[in-house]
Amino acid sequence: MYAKCGELAKARDLLDQHKSRDVITWTALLTGYVRKGNGQKALDCFERMQNEGITPNAVTYSSVLKACGALRALEKGEAIHGEILKQRLLEDDFVLATALLDMYFKCGALAKAKQMSDNFSVKDAGFWNALISGYSQHGQDEQALHCFENMKCKGIIPNQGTYVCALKACSNMGDLDKGLQIHEEVASRGLLQSDSVLASAIVNMYVKCGTFPKAHAVFKKLSPQDAPSWNALITGYVLDGKCEQALSCFEQMNCRAIPPDAVTYGCILRACAVIHARKKGEQIHAEIARQGLLHNNIQLGNILIDMYVKFGALSKAHDVLKELPTRNVVSWSTLIAGYAQCGKDRQALECFEFMQHEGVPPDAITFVSMLNVCSHLGHVEEAHSLFVSMDTAYGVKPNLECCFCMIDLFGRAGHIEKAIHLVQQIPLSDSYNIWLSILGACQKYGDVHIGRWVFEQAILADENNGLAYILMANIYAAAGMQEDAMIIEAMRMSRIWKSATHSWQSTAPSNNSHVFAFDDLLYLKLPSTHMQLNSSEEDVLIK
Repeated sequence: MYAKCGELAKARDLLDQHKSRDVITWTALLTGYVRKGNGQKALDCFERMQNEGITPNAVTYSSVLKACGALRALEKGEAIHGEILKQRLLEDDFVLATALLDMYFKCGALAKAKQMSDNFSVKDAGFWNALISGYSQHGQDEQALHCFENMKCKGIIPNQGTYVCALKACSNMGDLDKGLQIHEEVASRGLLQSDSVLASAIVNMYVKCGTFPKAHAVFKKLSPQDAPSWNALITGYVLDGKCEQALSCFEQMNCRAIPPDAVTYGCILRACAVIHARKKGEQIHAEIARQGLLHNNIQLGNILIDMYVKFGALSKAHDVLKELPTRNVVSWSTLIAGYAQCGKDRQALECFEFMQHEGVPPDAITFVSMLNVCSHLGHVEEAHSLFVSMDTAYGVKPNLECCFCMIDLFGRAGHIEKAIHLVQQIPLSDSYNIWLSILGACQKYGDVHIGRWVFEQAILADENNGLAYILMANIYAAAGMQEDAMIIEAMRMSRIWKSATHSWQSTAPSNNSHVFAFDDLLYLKLPSTHMQLNSSEEDVLIK
């Protein structure tokens, strides 16, 4: 009773007082922790239960698998799978099989999920729903829709949950034709009138596919038009950049006395941030505070922080963060990024320290901001130490932006060899721009020898982009090596001419074309050159 009511501390005390604890009492407490989102305590209960020699049943395993999925504890989930197989519990239990499948998807183990699906010959609608939803959540929407069709071929009738999952896959793919088919199927079965969640999914599908008239047509027929259906419409407008229409929908909701929920407020706050409607955003904030929604919704709090950051109201954003009962990596990273972007480096550093003090591990986004802060301050060694700690101390693999930031910082500080060493250590998909950054550093510090080698790497990455040629010519010219500069310019001109010969055969120069003398091109500097020339340099004429 206490566990179902959310009074887990009382439930735990009561359990501890009883010497004879059975599988039912342990499972009740464990399930309560899972419902409250405290997966680690659920796993602790499961371990204590087994240590007391109590054998879990199918209900216990179903709950603990949910905890494993929430924590992405794949190794523990696989161990539990082994226990289930030993007890032969999967043979007739669709609920347990579905929980196991969902755990593998939540942990990102798609191969394991597929293997389990292939081995499980008889599937009910719930199992198919988990399969379709799992594939869709991992971006494999074609596979999700294939499962949807396969399910029907097996004679399993889709339920409302199945249709919602399939419609989400259509939304993700922008597959309007398939979405229309599902809409017709749902309508023919008369399901729209009895399920607002399904109706909202159809509205959302049309919105995501960019068919707003169809979305409105479905929406107008809904009775009643509740918050989820309005949310589908509002979300679509925000995602499509139609933020004024989203705000208009919100006002209509209020006029019709339909109470917004946390999802509604989140969408409207995002709309306010996009169009810089600060006054409206502050009004929504006041309403959220009045309803006490921030006490149990960290995501809504994070959206509020992001809105104030976009307004440049960093003190307001910081106030929201301090008011949140719990703060996660998104909360801190959003505020740190705001301070970094506004050049408030000291405040960003303080937030990073507080974040670590609270035991919130930073992610790649946090590190990008902190590396930028170190860059502003010229703290090269501190930045490098932070960069190294990403993997060694926090288990965060540096992304492209982190790597580029560190390489750029090395280059601008004159540590060109360190920048090159870092480039050679990591696989980079956008290597051309990385080499350009280092080449710019070579120009700044007049390093002809390394500059020539870096230029060669840039040309290997993209021989037709003229910016590398311009930078190398500038390096030679600054060193008084005019003949070498002219050779590089000649190389660049030959590339432009080859490209231009093809481009100008059927196209006359526009009024916006720029005309440069050959000698002028030698002294074009970045970034002005970068602003005037596009990557293909098709708008450059030589006289």
